[in-house]
Amino acid sequence: MTRFKDLSKLTKNEIDQKIDEIRMDIIKARVTAGKGGKVKIREIKKTLANLLMLKSKNKQTNNQNSKQIIKKS
Repeated sequence: MTRFKDLSKLTKNEIDQKIDEIRMDIIKARVTAGKGGKVKIREIKKTLANLLMLKSKNKQTNNQNSKQIIKKS
């Protein structure tokens, strides 16, 4: 599992690429799930949730910044 601190340093494009990569990892883990597969899937899902949260947080900050720019104009 990737640490949140490391994920927060990624750029917007890197976050999108990582999300696609992790979604594929989930599919692969489900296919090969054995006794310990569920733990791995859970960790992958947590990482995916963190990335999606970062993506939405970045989107909110961009919206707020654009609103501030419009108000200043």
